[in-house]
Order: sequence, then structure tokens, then C-alpha cells
Amino acid sequence: MTSENPAPETPAPSPAGGSAARLARLGRNEQLVIAGAAAVIVADLIGGLTQEWSLQLAHWSLILGSLAAAGLVLSGAGRAIAGLPGRSIIRILAAIVGAYGLVDLGDLLSSLGDWSTIDIVLTIIEITGVAVLVWGAWALDGASLIADVRAAAQVTRLGMNDGLLYAGAVGVVVGWFLLMAIADIFDFHITAQVAVMAAVLALTVRWLARNPSAGSLPVSTPWAIAALGGLVVVLGLWWLVRVIGDTLEFGDLTTYIPMLIYVAALAALAAGAFLGLGKLSPPAPSGPSTPPAPPA
Repeated sequence: MTSENPAPETPAPSPAGGSAARLARLGRNEQLVIAGAAAVIVADLIGGLTQEWSLQLAHWSLILGSLAAAGLVLSGAGRAIAGLPGRSIIRILAAIVGAYGLVDLGDLLSSLGDWSTIDIVLTIIEITGVAVLVWGAWALDGASLIADVRAAAQVTRLGMNDGLLYAGAVGVVVGWFLLMAIADIFDFHITAQVAVMAAVLALTVRWLARNPSAGSLPVSTPWAIAALGGLVVVLGLWWLVRVIGDTLEFGDLTTYIPMLIYVAALAALAAGAFLGLGKLSPPAPSGPSTPPAPPA
């Protein structure tokens, strides 16, 4: 039986109004991640469509990584995916985006007099968006980006294995930043892009192993680090063999110093990954075991 005076139906909110209300309910850190991701995506898409930016692995990682981070924030950063909390996944995505953004910053610093105004503006928007996204992702995870940077600088406190691993993996990323910012004669080609990605993933695997509350991966940590570290070293040496002749002929100190830093990082990463394999099995006993005493 219907009522003679039914209550008026409440109109459904418009999609735009619902999205705005949802964003308003998010915390400051979530909003930072979304704002940074939007800046990166817009800048890279405009650059790729109008400025002939080469949308290779690095820029697709910037776009898709930012998009995934924003999507996880909107869908709920507390939910777990494949055994990893959403906040940990967002932080991992931010680390990848941050690494490529740092290399783009180096490219910008050495190209201010060569690029067009729109290229410079779009790159500044991208790099600013990367910084905002990374800051928000670290804060969202309950960590401090500045504190982590300071801790990474004190690699000697991590022990030989982890110290070499951290110094090597971070050195690969910083090395490419310096090669783009100072040397300014090399291209950040697909081989280097894969090497940077693998270095960040090696750091990610070790971070998860050192912080069980951040989640776990269904793989052996030493073998995963060894595989990723080996990939970085092989790609780095392959690049070095290809460019060493021209570098020695036409380079100078601004070329040699960043290259030496990069080579030292490769060596440290190789040593750290190799030493990590020693933890796969317990040490063998030093002598024969003592037989049990006969019963009384």
C-alpha cells in the first residue's frame, strides 16, 4: 500500500560533486599524493603529445606509477594487495617515480639553455609533482623522507652487506643524475632506464625484508636482490663498454668524475648482492659432532 504523501526522494549527487567531496574527506598526505600524481601525468602527457617527448620506459613509469599511486589512495590506502599494504605499494611506486624524476632534474639542469620554454615549464611541473607525490607517500606510510635520507647517508651503520647494497643501488640512481646534470654528453637510454628501475626494486626488496610490518614478498630476499643487482651490473657494464672509447677521447673531468661514481656504485652493488647470498644457508659446523653419551 502506497502512502498518500511519500517522502521526497533525495537527488543523487553529481559525479563531480561526489568526487570533490571524496577528495575533501581525504587527509593532507593523501591529497598531496593525488595532486603530485596529477601534475606528473598532465605534464608528461602534454610533453609526449605536443613536444615530441620520447615516451619510453622512464616516462611511462612516471605516468603509470603516478596513476596507480593516486588510484590506490582513492580506493583506500589501508587495503592489502598481494600481501602488501596499500601504503607500502604507494611508497614503492613513489620511489620509482622519484628515481626517474631525479634523473629528469639532472637533464633539466644541463639543458636550460637548449630547451624551449614549454619543455622547461613542463619538466618543472613534472619534477615538482614528483617531489610532492614522494613527500606525501612517505608521510602516508608514517615515515619521514628527510629522516630516511639521513639514515641512508649513514650506510656504515647498516653493516657491510646492507651498506654496500644501499650505497650501490642509491649510487646508480644518483650516478645517472650526475651524468645527466654534469657530463651532459650521454643519453638516458632504455638500458639505463631498466638499470635504474632494477636498482630501486633491489632497494625495495631489502626494505621489505628489514621492515616486516611493511609487508612481505613470496620470493627469497637474497636471490631476488642478487638477480636485480646482477641485472643492474650487467646493463651498467654493457653501457660502459659502449661509451668508454669516446669518453676517454672527448671527455674531461666533468665526464670522468660522474662516470667513476657510477662505476663505483656498480661495484658496491655487485659486492652487496653477492655477500647477501651467504645468508642463504647456515655455516657448516667446524668439526665433527660429539656423539651422545650412552645411557647409564
